[in-house]
Amino acid sequence: MRLYIAVRGNSPGPLFMFPGGAPVSKSFFSVQLKKSLTWAGLPHGSYKGHSFRIGAATTAAMRGLSDEEIQRMGRWKSQAFRKYIRITMLHLHSSTAT
Repeated sequence: MRLYIAVRGNSPGPLFMFPGGAPVSKSFFSVQLKKSLTWAGLPHGSYKGHSFRIGAATTAAMRGLSDEEIQRMGRWKSQAFRKYIRITMLHLHSSTAT
């Protein structure tokens, strides 16, 4: 991932995009993810593209990004992004205890 980020740079836009700047499609990402997991000898049934959307939305929310920023980052056109934010009760409890 670090190598990819070094090549991609930190310009605005989707995390995964082609060299010309077009975002990687869901289907392309899913196929590449399955190939990579198979190559690594990992069970591809346990990992889906949505896992990355959940992780990105949750991390963004935990870091304090606004709803609008999260929505734009994930290219959501509705409030559906809220279903992807998975902040556990344990994390909420530990952050309020400090």
